[in-house]
Amino acid sequence: TSCVKIIEKFMFKKDGSGTYSMTVDMSEMAEMMKSLGGADEEIAEATEEMEVDFEDKMARMEAISGISNGRNDFDREKLKYTVLFDFDNVEALNKGMSEFYRDSAAVGPTKQSVFFTQKGNAFERTDFNETIDNFKKGLEGEGEEEFDLEMAALMFGDAAYEQIIEFDTKIKSVSNDEYKLSEDNKSVSWIYRLFQKEDYAKKPKAKIVIR
Repeated sequence: TSCVKIIEKFMFKKDGSGTYSMTVDMSEMAEMMKSLGGADEEIAEATEEMEVDFEDKMARMEAISGISNGRNDFDREKLKYTVLFDFDNVEALNKGMSEFYRDSAAVGPTKQSVFFTQKGNAFERTDFNETIDNFKKGLEGEGEEEFDLEMAALMFGDAAYEQIIEFDTKIKSVSNDEYKLSEDNKSVSWIYRLFQKEDYAKKPKAKIVIR
């Protein structure tokens, strides 16, 4: 089991428009905290901070041309939240994700990153993965004590990031063997276990050609 799961999903139509979603599921951690007792206040505070942060992000994203229908769903009890928005094309998706991942303490213009490119029926996922990069930065640097990866692996189990790329038509080919193709051939998934060293060399870069 995994006490933390992050699922980032890209649902593309053939013309490059679609829907982006990010789900952070900490329901198992919430259960664990409750069993230890006295954690209700901490859970409430953490949830409120997340809600405020995501409301700010959504307001900035909706100002971007090609981004619309920003919405979120928070389950306070289970510590599970999902953020979604629609995009008109891959360029708008890249701008929306750049804004979504912007550090809340940052000032000045948002740094624009490229997560996807599209040429006809070929969609390319770049190596850039802000979720994993931010996670690694957090491990590397804020505490004075050296981070114990083996202890974290014992405590947090298979805490994982999963990326799902889905299309409204069948997939012809995928260039990265780390991706798993669904039974209906319309989506691929890529999993990165956050505390397992053997996954640290994994890269999300892939060229996906649809029919």
